[in-house]
Amino acid sequence: MRVMVAGAAGAIGTRLVPLLVAAGHTVTGLTRSASKTEALMRADAVAVAVDALDAATLRKAALDVRPIVHEMTAISGASDSHAFRSGVHRDQSPADGGPDNLLAAAREAQTRRFIAQSFCGWPYVRTGGPAKTEEDPLDPSPAREFRNTLEAIRHLESAVAGLPRSTVSSCATAPSTDRAPDFSTA
Repeated sequence: MRVMVAGAAGAIGTRLVPLLVAAGHTVTGLTRSASKTEALMRADAVAVAVDALDAATLRKAALDVRPIVHEMTAISGASDSHAFRSGVHRDQSPADGGPDNLLAAAREAQTRRFIAQSFCGWPYVRTGGPAKTEEDPLDPSPAREFRNTLEAIRHLESAVAGLPRSTVSSCATAPSTDRAPDFSTA
């Protein structure tokens, strides 16, 4: 299967790409940084340097790949909460267009499966016990410093969940859990 991993040179992508290649998939790995394409090629991926804000190049990269895996973040080296918030906001925010451009590329390419990284941990409402599930609500009033970040997460999750079922089967994964996408049925 031809799989596209957006964010292939990131924290999760660098681990996911070799697993997909080892499982026999042809991987197109997208990275924002041209300097990271060589590492992707060494992992036997087709490397494409593209910024998520470049909608036209994203659409071109999405042709003939199924599924698309969204692992884009700008949080590498985020050593403080400000850097983390800025990084999540950059690649998840509806204002910047990154996830919307990737979703539009998936629709145009008629991709049947779109898998998006989400985030779990602090965004949940602060009631009940410490263990949360996907059914638990997100915090309706997060700390001021995290409002834009949480809004970006909400936007991504609602956009992916709102994809038309007739054209795209979608799911959101949470990287801080042990769940992983199952490509065996894609």
